[in-house]
Amino acid sequence: MTGAVGFAALLLAALVLEAAARRGAGPATAAETVGAVMRTAPGRTAVLLAWLWLGVHFLAR
Repeated sequence: MTGAVGFAALLLAALVLEAAARRGAGPATAAETVGAVMRTAPGRTAVLLAWLWLGVHFLAR
């Protein structure tokens, strides 16, 4: 149960940051951030590893 509360808090924080970024009052949007990371080979590797980790931990059961 505690893990679910933690994930819900992270999701809420991400949504609040995204909303602030779209209003121009916060950091870059998620799309802008991923776009910037994907410009370099190490960034693409990091995104690939993040997707792999998510798949193994949440989708493979």
